[in-house]
Amino acid sequence: MALVRVYCGLASADESVRGASATPLTIAVVDDAGRLLGVHEIGDDPGGYAELGAILVERTSGFTDAAVAADSDDHLVTSLLTAAGRPLVVADDDTTDDFAERFADDDSVEEMQAPPAARRAVGLARALQAGALEAGSLPVPRDLVSYKPVLAAHVALLSGRHAAAIALREVLRELYPAALRAYPDPSHPLALAVLDALPEPGRLTAQGEPQQIAEQVAVELTRAGAGSEDEIIAAVTALQVAISESPRRGGVNKSLAPAAGETVRQSVASVRACDAACASLIGTLAARASAVEAGPPFPRG
Repeated sequence: MALVRVYCGLASADESVRGASATPLTIAVVDDAGRLLGVHEIGDDPGGYAELGAILVERTSGFTDAAVAADSDDHLVTSLLTAAGRPLVVADDDTTDDFAERFADDDSVEEMQAPPAARRAVGLARALQAGALEAGSLPVPRDLVSYKPVLAAHVALLSGRHAAAIALREVLRELYPAALRAYPDPSHPLALAVLDALPEPGRLTAQGEPQQIAEQVAVELTRAGAGSEDEIIAAVTALQVAISESPRRGGVNKSLAPAAGETVRQSVASVRACDAACASLIGTLAARASAVEAGPPFPRG
């Protein structure tokens, strides 16, 4: 996937709820031409910060390459972005509302009918892209200085996870093309679980009972908690159908199947290892946030 420079706007619904820890935040991402790439809702907590980082690293060449404009410095997410070294700028309410109107796409019914938070986030993102706002490094909140190593490690893992996902895709392209037909995003957790259980198509194409094998794998993954029963059955079925529709010629022959399967399984493990490490670091931040709820508030800007 070609990577472009992107800009991110981050907004909450209104001032009356802006300081609440449970307030959902809306993020909008635009490209270098101002085209809207996506609007997402995240929590104002370490989990939301991790989700934002994962979204941005998918769109650009590095976590710190995408600038962020926010409507308040009271968000926990903005404090974590600052401590992680993300270029950031904070706009006041009047300026944010002005950007929401000035940079709205009047030809887009979806944008014009979007909730206020989405319109504000899109306006902030496009203001960055147009040069009306300029992001830079902000002072790190004193109480977050000690977390800079954790945040820096998380940034490194986000980049590593993205690289591992690209490597997995290329491995599948060469060794297991049916998997790419079944899963547009093979690095999705459910796809990873299925590919780990069926790292090469042999089990679903061999003489015998491929349907029984598919059902057995679905039961095992459901018991392991990889997803709901319906989700897993749909994922396994998608792979089974993609395999059945794949050309019989030109694939990996039987003698290479064990090596191909092990390669796919290890590629899957690489992505999962990054996910587990990211979860561990974000869990540390979440535990810190929970620990101080009864005492001084977690630093927010």
